Amino acid sequence: MEDSELKKEKILIIEDDKEVAEFLKLGLELENFSPVVACSGKEGLKKIEKEMPNLILLDLGLPDIDGLEVCKEIKKNPLTKEIPIIMLTARSSTSDKVTGLETGADDYIIKPFTPQELVARIKAIFRRIEYYAPEKIGSISKPGIEIELETKKVVVKNKGEIDLTPKEFELLYLLVKNSPKVLTREYLLKTLWGYESNFESRTLDVHILRLRKKLGETIAKQINTVEGIGFKFD
Repeated sequence: MEDSELKKEKILIIEDDKEVAEFLKLGLELENFSPVVACSGKEGLKKIEKEMPNLILLDLGLPDIDGLEVCKEIKKNPLTKEIPIIMLTARSSTSDKVTGLETGADDYIIKPFTPQELVARIKAIFRRIEYYAPEKIGSISKPGIEIELETKKVVVKNKGEIDLTPKEFELLYLLVKNSPKVLTREYLLKTLWGYESNFESRTLDVHILRLRKKLGETIAKQINTVEGIGFKFD
C-alpha cells in the first residue's frame, strides 16, 4: 500500500485534554489523515458508531469513563470490535501495558511521545491490516483446529468456537499458516505491531499467553516456544 493511500484514513481521537487533542489533530492533518475529536468517553462511544473510524487513539485517563472501559465497550460491539485501537497514557508500568493489551488494544504509547512516533505506529497498523487483505476467504485446518478466514471464526475440537481478539486471531493465523516453521520474535513483532526492534517483546508474550489459555490445553501445547528465537505451531 502506498503512503498516499494510507493517508486517507479516518482517525478518532478520544482525549479530554483539549490542548493535547488539538496537537494530535493538527499532527494528523499534516499527514493528510482525517481526524475527528471526542472529549470524553461517552462522546467517543457515540462518535465511533456515527463516524466508523479506521483507527482510534484512546486516552486512558478520561474523566467520565475509564479508557479501559471504553476499550471494552468497543471490542464487545460487533460493529466496532474490528477497529484497531492505540492507547495513549502516562502510565508506564508493565502491568498497565499488559492490562491495556489484554483489554484488546492493538498498541500502547506512553506520553510524552513525538508526532513521528505516533504516525509511524499508525501506519504500521494500517500496513498490517493490508497484509491480510489477499486472504479473506477459505480456511486453514490442522488436527483439532479450524480457522475460517472470511468470518474469522476459530473452532477447536471439544471446545467449539472460541472468541479471539483481532490481534489474537492474526497471531494464531500466522503460526498455523506457517506451521511447522519457527517464526522469530522480530518477525512477529514487525508484522503484527510494526516494531522494528525487540524492545516491546512483552507485548508478544502477553498475546501468546492469552492465546494458549483460550485455545485450551490440547491445542495450547502445539504453540511451542523456541528459546531465543520465537514460536511455532507444531
